[in-house]
Amino acid sequence: MEKSDQEIIFSGPAIDSSPYEQPFWPFLKRKMESYGDSTALVNPYTREEISFRDLVVKVERLARGLLKLGLGQGRTLTIVSPNNVENAMAVVATIAIGAVVHAPNPASVPGELRRQMELCDTCLVLTVPELLAPIQQATAGLTLPIIIIGPRDGNLNFLDLLDPGTGDVSLPPPSDPRNTVASLLFSSGTTGLPKAVEMTHQGIMAIIHLSIAFDNDFLTKDDTTLLLLPLFHVFGQVTVLLLGLTVGTRQVVMSKFEMKPFLTFISRYKVTRLTLVPPIIVAMVSHPDLSQYDLSSVTRVMTGAAPLGRETIEQFSKKLRLPGLIQAYGMTEFMGSFMSKENEAPHGAVGRLLANTQCKIVDLETGRSLGVNQRGELCLRGPQKSRGYLKNPEATRQLIDEQGWFHTGDVAFIDSEGFLYIVDRLKELIKFKGEQVAPAVLEDLLLGHPAIADACVIGMPDPVAGELPRAYVVPMSGVKVTEQEVQDFVAKNTPSYMHLRGGVEFRDHIPKSPSGKILRRLLRDELTERLKSRL
Repeated sequence: MEKSDQEIIFSGPAIDSSPYEQPFWPFLKRKMESYGDSTALVNPYTREEISFRDLVVKVERLARGLLKLGLGQGRTLTIVSPNNVENAMAVVATIAIGAVVHAPNPASVPGELRRQMELCDTCLVLTVPELLAPIQQATAGLTLPIIIIGPRDGNLNFLDLLDPGTGDVSLPPPSDPRNTVASLLFSSGTTGLPKAVEMTHQGIMAIIHLSIAFDNDFLTKDDTTLLLLPLFHVFGQVTVLLLGLTVGTRQVVMSKFEMKPFLTFISRYKVTRLTLVPPIIVAMVSHPDLSQYDLSSVTRVMTGAAPLGRETIEQFSKKLRLPGLIQAYGMTEFMGSFMSKENEAPHGAVGRLLANTQCKIVDLETGRSLGVNQRGELCLRGPQKSRGYLKNPEATRQLIDEQGWFHTGDVAFIDSEGFLYIVDRLKELIKFKGEQVAPAVLEDLLLGHPAIADACVIGMPDPVAGELPRAYVVPMSGVKVTEQEVQDFVAKNTPSYMHLRGGVEFRDHIPKSPSGKILRRLLRDELTERLKSRL
């Protein structure tokens, strides 16, 4: 902890920063080539495997194929696909040529996909056959080439891009890794529509190196892991895929979470390391047939994205015979900042600061920085930062201040041992089974219903899902509408994770501040008291 007349700053260990100042692909290529014929990626559904040596060849062929289609430096490839080997290869190949990966949630409705692609200036789209219809709807009139992963069916096909006849076109690395955008991942934020976070080459390199510096044994060349977390999320794209390729880990690529295949693949491939979100851990703890699967190969598990209760952690660790869980804290806008080792952090803490990372706790009223065990907004600063939000300077200014501090919107405190505790969040984000739901998006949709005059959406606590979207609705005067009609309306116009599983409650008015801001906290507090009274 550093003190001055103006600020109290907490800092992680200082290490050499030069490794993450270099371009990403030349660095990753050298690493991958050093692992030779070891397996890099596995398709567990077909049992096909790709070695690191072959993966380098395929990535460079794919990169040249994308160049021939006009991708190039600074241009954007939109990948709308579940996890698969081709998706993973496309992420790496796109970054390798200095182009930009845009990875939306494949469950997004066509209107949201189109909005994102137009914002990101997409010039190519990669998808799978089962998503072709919504992609065609989303791209109607945009004349975007669409590449299909799967059997050749007359459309432009992924396999065509792997043609060795693409030649030896060089893949020039970006000249400025610090400012060159590698990936655009959408963060739902607190107000307005989801925003595109600009992740740079340096930011990706930094989180890889800082994670290794914190714990170089979590993923190694002797490990096998599941690439289960979605590649449209920073946790899956960077912390699993790109970190795993860097250190030589064998990765078994799962397209979606289904308990039986999940447990089967762990047993079949002797998976040693898992990176999971809390809903999966909760589901495993309550699964009646867990003991029927051989999970003895698993020796370490990392979790993040949401808190876990002490009892769940203890039950999970006991069932898998683990010493505990590695916990991590980060955000799309600032990829990783705190991490803990098994049994290192006190209950409720998310870990200690990573190397070369700083934080401060800011008083919510005065803005002054606070000391140990004092609660305020968590602010972060470090090399793993994003550039902010694409084409949204006002939102970026609200996120990053003039001194380079990222304002997380989370209320936290740090204890005398340097462990961080997240105690609340200023952000209104709803997290349903690891998916982010922005209340403003649902509220905007509800206000488009002819029978609804006003609306507010909050998260209702749920022991399995984390939170369930719940709507408070003011009907139009003299118009009748039912809860089921409202739920059906939302279900028709949104992906499954945004459905109003928390119910619909009708109100005479929505509580608001004098400036017109919805006072969601009042509704949350009211709901909390109501739920307590039922116990």
